[in-house]
Amino acid sequence: MSNIKKKTMKTLKASLFTMLLLGSSVAFSQVYDDFDTNMDGGIDQTEFNESYSETYEQWDTNRDGTIDDREFYDTTYDRVDTNSDEYLDANEWNEGYDNVYGEYLETNDNTQFDVDGDQRISRDEYYTGMRDTDYYNSFDTNRDNRIDEDEMNEGVYNSMDGNQDGTIDRDEYDRFGSSYLDAEY
Repeated sequence: MSNIKKKTMKTLKASLFTMLLLGSSVAFSQVYDDFDTNMDGGIDQTEFNESYSETYEQWDTNRDGTIDDREFYDTTYDRVDTNSDEYLDANEWNEGYDNVYGEYLETNDNTQFDVDGDQRISRDEYYTGMRDTDYYNSFDTNRDNRIDEDEMNEGVYNSMDGNQDGTIDRDEYDRFGSSYLDAEY
C-alpha cells in the first residue's frame, strides 16, 4: 500500500474514532455552530474543550474526574457494539478494526480475542485483549494510567484538525462528519 493510501486510511480511522469519542446525541452535522461559539468560521482548541466537556463525562463513568483503562475500553466497546447485545460479532469487530482500533493491532484476526471460541467477543475478552495494545496509552500522554479531560480533548481535537493548523474549519468538520454518515450517539 502506498504511503498516501496509508496516510489516508490512518486519517479516516482517526476521524471515525474521533466521531465515536464525540459521542454526541445530536446529529454530527448539526453541532458545528455549537462548537464554533464565536462564529468566526473555525473551532479552536478552547471552543472545542468547552463544548466537548459534556461528552467527556460520558466516558468518565465513575465520575472521579479521569478515565481509567476499564472506562475507556468499556465505552469504546459499547460504541462498537452497535446492536447492543453485549457481544461483538464478526461485523462489529471488523467495523471496529477498520475504523477505530485497527492501527493498534497487528492483525484483524479476532480469534486471539475470542478466548472461549464462541465466535463473538465479550466485554471482558475485549478488555483483556486491548490492554496489550497501545490504544489507551495513545491518549494517556503523561503515562499516569488516567486520561484526564485535557488529554482526551487534545487527542480528539488533533484527530479532527486534519491540517494541524490549530483550527477545525467547516471543511475538516464536514469531511470528518461525512466519514461517519451523521450517525447519532
